[in-house]
Amino acid sequence: MKRLLVIVCLLVGGCSFLKRPPNTFYSLEPVPGTRLTKSGIPIGIEGLELPPGLDRRDIVVRDADHKVDVRGTNQWTAPLEEMVIHTLGFNLSTRLPEGMVILPGQGKPEAMRTVYVTFGELAPGPETTFVLEAQWTLDGQATHERIEVPMSSLETPQVVTAMNQALALLADKIAAGV
Repeated sequence: MKRLLVIVCLLVGGCSFLKRPPNTFYSLEPVPGTRLTKSGIPIGIEGLELPPGLDRRDIVVRDADHKVDVRGTNQWTAPLEEMVIHTLGFNLSTRLPEGMVILPGQGKPEAMRTVYVTFGELAPGPETTFVLEAQWTLDGQATHERIEVPMSSLETPQVVTAMNQALALLADKIAAGV
């Protein structure tokens, strides 16, 4: 009986190494910018498309040889598409005069110019650079942007910070183009 109890204790204690590490959750945050003097019909982000494979709860980093590192224990607090729309919208609202940006969830006025953003790339790696490549369209005019943000490492906190900075730089470009 003692022998069986010792075996059970060893098995239970030995299984603790199989325990999955806890999840860590990250969110995107707007980055304040310089307010521009503009006027006209308000704009709103009407549509956004993320690259296939990146619109997920797990944080993704590009590896060499067309591989990706899906960080299952490092996750976004919400669906990535929603967070990008929200962050980009609030970034724009700090760069354009009050009332010039219709934020996600706000009622849409009769007169509104729509912005559509299609991302070709929105991830770091394999080098320590975060790459945002996007085409944004306003009033039928398409503009291509490639933004690279250097990072100190590919650790998840640096990835999130660089993504925030890249979205802020995209907001700067869109605001200048309004």
